[in-house]
Amino acid sequence: MTQRNLLPMRAVLPSMRVVFLRAAVLALLASLGFAALPLRAQLLPQAPSGPTPHAEPAPAAPPPAPTAPRAPTIVANANLVNVVFSVRHKNSFVAGLTRTDFRVLEDGVAQRIEFFSAAENQPLTLGWLLDTSPSQVNLLPEEQELSGDFFRQVLRPKDLAFVLGFDADIRLLQDLTASPELLSRAVHHAHIGGGSAASIYNPGPFPSSTQIGGTHLWDAIVEACRDRLAQQVGRKAIVVITDGQDQGSEHTPAQAARVLMDSNTVLFAVIAADPAFYHGFYAGAGALRKVAKMSGGETYYVRSGHMARDFNQIAAALRSQYSLAYRPTRPLRYGGYRKIKIELVGAAKGRGKIRARAGYDAGSALR
Repeated sequence: MTQRNLLPMRAVLPSMRVVFLRAAVLALLASLGFAALPLRAQLLPQAPSGPTPHAEPAPAAPPPAPTAPRAPTIVANANLVNVVFSVRHKNSFVAGLTRTDFRVLEDGVAQRIEFFSAAENQPLTLGWLLDTSPSQVNLLPEEQELSGDFFRQVLRPKDLAFVLGFDADIRLLQDLTASPELLSRAVHHAHIGGGSAASIYNPGPFPSSTQIGGTHLWDAIVEACRDRLAQQVGRKAIVVITDGQDQGSEHTPAQAARVLMDSNTVLFAVIAADPAFYHGFYAGAGALRKVAKMSGGETYYVRSGHMARDFNQIAAALRSQYSLAYRPTRPLRYGGYRKIKIELVGAAKGRGKIRARAGYDAGSALR
């Protein structure tokens, strides 16, 4: 071999060495990976062959704690329609029913129930709306006395509630809380606000100059739904204690009913009217009764000294509610107002009367 032929070979040898070196490294790493566990085991000190006098057996690992069954929840979903309802038979509410006892129709078309739950498995968000206009001056003390017992009877740790006072203004007396004590304290601190800045019943801040009229009932319902209940999941309800007379609201009864239904909130109206205040000119609470019925709620007419019975009825209704959800066969994107009807079927047929909201706005459900 000539010197001229050796020069190219010498130029090739370094690159061949690099290739062989890389292959050797990869082979070594692979062998170490497969042999790592046996090698580590061999390097550990061997345990003594005889028994150890002071050694105690290692405690057995505790068995895994049983997983608590998860309560069925209705997940907030723009494609689902959630409905809270109750079944009433005479003066009591029917509990213990199951999914197969009900059928739901939307605009007359049967729907498939996707989720179903009884009241105890669904958290409750409650709005307590207190009429503090001058017409309630003789009734407010009894309402304050009974409210604490109601909160303690109804609310569970997973529930939330808030308190609004309304007259010529709407005041948040207590924001969302799970504490019955804070809620009761807020109600006890409520006072008659009056319908004008000159009212002798108004020991607190004067009503704002932008408001007119003395009892903004519909505005209070709309504000409670819009600002605090619409964002909540689970069961939602309002208890409003009033004589049912609205003065000065910007919203109408129809608008209040629509907001209640769109937020899936049930309205319980406690009509507490003082005949002595009106001197025979009381106009009644027909509009409020109609709004409560459209939301799936109830109306109670009470007299001074007899409120406890009606508060107990509302507590029983809240403890006996059901929740269901369905995905409409006609997609929500088509919009429009849609009527809801829930029926008892099978062996449960005829066992009671269902109280549920009358319908909903499909356009609002998508927002």
